Amino acid sequence: MNRHPKVLQELYAERERAVAALGDGEQITAADLEGLDYLGRFKVANEHWHLCDASARSALLGDTHHFVASCARLQESKDRTATT
Repeated sequence: MNRHPKVLQELYAERERAVAALGDGEQITAADLEGLDYLGRFKVANEHWHLCDASARSALLGDTHHFVASCARLQESKDRTATT
């Protein structure tokens, strides 16, 4: 699919706003992830793992996209290391 750069910029900005809004909240649930593309879910796993509840973490760990699942596993590993 060939998209005009302006359209892509708008899509990227929309993703950034959605992820930032989730980061501004107190908790992220699995339902919050449903409207995000894989790059949005990746950003949540990478930047807002600490806000994710058990359902969101499970969804990210089991994500079908390897970028998302790998990032979630790294974050989970960091959590385990920090608590031991």
